[in-house]
Amino acid sequence: MESKPRIKAKRHKKRKPRTQVSSESDSEPERKEVKSEKEPEKTTPPASSKDMSDAEVTAAFTKFYMQRATTEFSEDLDRLRGADDFRDDALPLLINALQQGTFLFSIEEQKRIVMAGTEKEEKKADD
Repeated sequence: MESKPRIKAKRHKKRKPRTQVSSESDSEPERKEVKSEKEPEKTTPPASSKDMSDAEVTAAFTKFYMQRATTEFSEDLDRLRGADDFRDDALPLLINALQQGTFLFSIEEQKRIVMAGTEKEEKKADD
């Protein structure tokens, strides 16, 4: 007797029926949460009881930055003003050039610096 070789039946992968819909559909658009820029971050606690607006922070930071810059560069600024070719109309240009250094700092960095300065002033007032 000849034995016939046994042929294994092919196994079919279990598939979802076409009528069954998975929970994640490719036809639905992805939804992304959009946070409002005005909403304060919860990770940074307010350093002061008074919350400042971005404009107030920028103004306070610019004032602080200009005071520090003029103190640090006082000798250089005196030499510039004493130069023969320095005219009065160059002063606004010089001030504007110094103020442009504030744009290197993000609003979060400006807030941190202003709040640190505010806390320092409050501690001096308490002593």
